[in-house]
Amino acid sequence: MFRRLGDKIFSATQNASIRFTTLRTYHHATYRRFNNARPGFQFNIHDPTTRKILSYVAAGGGLFYLANLKEAPVSGRRRFLWIPPSLETMIGNSSYKSILRETSSFLLPESHPTTQRVSKIFSRIVDAALKDPTVDKTLLQGIEWKVHIVNNPRAPPNAFVLPGGKVFVFSSILDICQNDDGLATVLSHEFSHQLARHTAENLSKTPIYLVLSTLLYTVTGAEYINRLLLDSILRMPASRQMETEADYIGLMIMSRACFDPHESIKLWGRMSDFEKKTIGAGAKFEFLSTHPASERRIDNMRQWISQASQLYDQSDCGHSNGYYKSFQNSIFGSPEPPFILRGF
Repeated sequence: MFRRLGDKIFSATQNASIRFTTLRTYHHATYRRFNNARPGFQFNIHDPTTRKILSYVAAGGGLFYLANLKEAPVSGRRRFLWIPPSLETMIGNSSYKSILRETSSFLLPESHPTTQRVSKIFSRIVDAALKDPTVDKTLLQGIEWKVHIVNNPRAPPNAFVLPGGKVFVFSSILDICQNDDGLATVLSHEFSHQLARHTAENLSKTPIYLVLSTLLYTVTGAEYINRLLLDSILRMPASRQMETEADYIGLMIMSRACFDPHESIKLWGRMSDFEKKTIGAGAKFEFLSTHPASERRIDNMRQWISQASQLYDQSDCGHSNGYYKSFQNSIFGSPEPPFILRGF
């Protein structure tokens, strides 16, 4: 904007007055440059202060890690676990409400023969776990177990047990299970995830993954590469380890519950055939999956079958199981075959 001549004269006089005032007050002021501010902490591995702080953090983290190493039931594996069971239950309840909203139109009633059949099998598995001396009984007490059958023909075969005791079994998996022993293999596996508190174990590792991801980002600067490295080196192998542990724990519990452990090998054989038909060659790439390949699971079952058979014999299943089934049939009626579900 252009100014008038009078305004320029007034401005020059005003500026002279301001300069005089500034000179007069300059001695009472302290000139401070912007970069004279006191520097804060900067991450530098060669700096002694940085090394000292890192050593304290590493020592504290190491002590916290060792103090929270706890033994898993049945398998005896020591794992890092600091998340309280109450948080698991809270997460499980939240997931339960969400899954109910998604599956409510496909749920079979509690009075349905399939729901009752699955509930009886699952009840025997829980009772067998309570008899295992390595199981912390407090983790199973006060839980309101509830079985839901999702009769959705389009849904893939699946089953899972949420923290808090809610069980979901999709009807499409019953054809693969074929019988009570096959169904017990699946249910005991899913139950074992909660018995070993694998949800809490995953949550306990989250801060570790976050720290490692941050450190990797300072080196690579690429989030995608960091995620790929963490998944392939840490997350997926840890997930496969927990799946294998659930296989082992589940096999021992189902054997203690007087379900034939040899059926587990047949079950995973049928699962392998299903994967080959639906997934194809991709099912063989175990390192890309959170679950072990079915062939590896079959090999594991064969290695564990001797120990499982001993538990089966110690439970006097050969003599008592026939009497138990007769008693069960007299009270509840004969179980219906697995192919009883029909679409709505």
